[in-house]
Amino acid sequence: MYSTNSEFRLFMKNDRFSTKGRTVSSERINSVEQQNQLISKLQNGIKNNELSLHYQPRFDAVTGKADVLEALVRWYEPGVGLFYPEVFISPAEENGLIFSLDLWVFEQCCKDLLQFQQNINPNVKIAVNISVLTCESIYYAQKIIEISERHNVSLLDFEFEITEATRAHDVRKVIAFCETLKNYGATFCLDDFGTRQSSLLNLQKLPVSTVKISQQFVHEIGNSDQSETIIVGLIRMIKDLGMQSVAEGVETNEQYWFMREAGCDQLQGFLLGRPLRFMQLKAQTLQDPIIEID
Repeated sequence: MYSTNSEFRLFMKNDRFSTKGRTVSSERINSVEQQNQLISKLQNGIKNNELSLHYQPRFDAVTGKADVLEALVRWYEPGVGLFYPEVFISPAEENGLIFSLDLWVFEQCCKDLLQFQQNINPNVKIAVNISVLTCESIYYAQKIIEISERHNVSLLDFEFEITEATRAHDVRKVIAFCETLKNYGATFCLDDFGTRQSSLLNLQKLPVSTVKISQQFVHEIGNSDQSETIIVGLIRMIKDLGMQSVAEGVETNEQYWFMREAGCDQLQGFLLGRPLRFMQLKAQTLQDPIIEID
């Protein structure tokens, strides 16, 4: 999923890139006129290469290795400041710009993948967030295939995180989209699982191999016995279905150890690794296990 609110606040405190200019909050974009201006600027931002990707690692809970990097889009408009996804994704969906944005993100991921595999980890896989609106069109599935072939990368090295699947107008179209890319080796992750009414239905219908347990549950570890019981049950169910489980938003040692002992397959969060640009990631050795948390 795109960066969470709590991780967003922590990222703002720690990431030097964000402190070089102002950060634009969603509260400042609250009128139709402002949204229209935002969309117009975002269109120019895509053309003028103002967007960038940061990558947050997902760590194997057993080996401690980071074999998956989740791509998170950032937009820095000169003279204005840094825009996080929570500011511009919804307006982009409402105005139809999300399709161009999703394709831009994927194409940049293709370019970065080759660099990652050559310089960081030859086995790395990239997780790409994709709007469910994009997933309703076979046309965009074909565009993704064309982009991957143009850059000579394999869809075997990509996992697509489907966000807010409950918003799909026609889940059959989403299934067709997924099956088309699955035929080329792509895998799919159901994001933010457990917080929406149709989560179980989506888990049954969509061809996903990975499930991200909502951070809303993870953040209740140590505070709610009920949430902890739900987490254990979710992990067991996901495992019984032959799927991989991911805990997102891991921010404390207690959350880390609980999810490991509960059998969660992968862990992600600021405790383990924050989103970094490619050059920052290059300075780290993701092939080595992470340091054991005390």
